[in-house]
Amino acid sequence: MAVVERTRESGGSGIGGFLYETYWLGLRTFKRFYRVTANPVSIILFPIIQLVVFSQLFRGIIVLPGFEGTDSYLAYLAPGQIVFTVFFAVAWSGGSLLIDYRAGYLDKLRATPANRYAIIAGELVTLFIEAVIMSAVILAITLVLGASIASGIPGALIILLIAGAFGVAWAGTSMAPALLTRNEQATGTIAFLFIPIAFLSTAFVPEAMMPDWLRTLNVINPISYVIEAIRSLMSEGIILEDLLPAVVSIVVLGVLLHSVTLWAFRRLTA
Repeated sequence: MAVVERTRESGGSGIGGFLYETYWLGLRTFKRFYRVTANPVSIILFPIIQLVVFSQLFRGIIVLPGFEGTDSYLAYLAPGQIVFTVFFAVAWSGGSLLIDYRAGYLDKLRATPANRYAIIAGELVTLFIEAVIMSAVILAITLVLGASIASGIPGALIILLIAGAFGVAWAGTSMAPALLTRNEQATGTIAFLFIPIAFLSTAFVPEAMMPDWLRTLNVINPISYVIEAIRSLMSEGIILEDLLPAVVSIVVLGVLLHSVTLWAFRRLTA
């Protein structure tokens, strides 16, 4: 209710009002998420297990063709686990919108002068911050385990920015189905169906080791482009040619998914 009162007081007009509303609505979402300790723990647990166990279990795999230039499987594996972390961090986003919808919170916001888009913006800004924080944890663990970042601190910051941006774009895979179906079970099922896309990326093995059909699929797999950009930052340095495909894939993915998200949200709150 406090957030509703603040949005009413802001007047909801102009850029200043939009930013004000986005801040308070995002802060509410952020507090709601971290108030439950199990939320962040459940997100990073699986990537940490994969990072620690797989890096030891398959450490000898780098002698195979396709891993040329790779010093350790840990260094190869880490970028994929950062992306997996982001993947899981935003998977709940659609369900959170439905919780607010069922509880009548969105109806309360509709009764205020708050900008409708500030509601979505507050969610997305929060997801960006959460994706960055979770990715930073995985990156720090990777460094503790012995990996390094060839591009140094600037590269680490770029990695976190890429992770956050990808999180915002990928959140559309949860938000759009949630707003279209208005059904938690359907939203969860659809999110589950996206998991194979992450496993079919270059998270675990290079494209050279994949069968032809999987190489073809990876041409349109945005997750692979993001992973390869992070991998380049960690192993080679800041190379614009490696970063550009990831940026383009994130922008295209975000525009496509959130166009549907905004359309469905307007229909829901009309």
